Amino acid sequence: MIDMILTTLRELGWIGLFIGVAVEALSIPFPAAIIFLLYGYLIDPTGMDLVWLSLASAALYTAVAFLPYALSVKFKYVVERRIRTGRAQRMVRFMQKYRGWTIAAGRVLGMGYIVYVAAFCRISPARYGIFTFIGVLPVAFLMLYLGGLGNVEAVYAAFQQVQYVITALIVLAVGVYIYYRVRQRKKHHKRQL
Repeated sequence: MIDMILTTLRELGWIGLFIGVAVEALSIPFPAAIIFLLYGYLIDPTGMDLVWLSLASAALYTAVAFLPYALSVKFKYVVERRIRTGRAQRMVRFMQKYRGWTIAAGRVLGMGYIVYVAAFCRISPARYGIFTFIGVLPVAFLMLYLGGLGNVEAVYAAFQQVQYVITALIVLAVGVYIYYRVRQRKKHHKRQL
């Protein structure tokens, strides 16, 4: 199975890498990290080739990511209806507080849907583009480099585990923060009675 995928990707060449990056940038659930990893294995870029390929991929991702951004701005009312729950409201407040860095972190963690919240929070297109680029560039560089090392399956499995750990730590931190806030409110409420 993996041989068939590698053969197809090898035949597509650089265009295949850019197609995979563009599909991921459209907020379609598609693992761009594995595409970077596989092309790193196939192309084995070194030195300046690695830098230029990473920069080109991040620039293409950023350019294509403006399509879902524009759609979410145009159809903001649909996003607003989806963000009425308490959990979603907390996420929006968090996004408004940290703005661009939330976008960069979301791109590193592979959270393509961050674009919809970014548009809802009225993050400017320039800021959105800059932080999308900042978030995608290290992933592109790292995955192309690691793919060039050779053992694609082991590297991808390790990358998935790291993503799970980072996501779990973020969820845990948010959970502890919410628990602390609820506890503080209860104490404050009891004092007022």
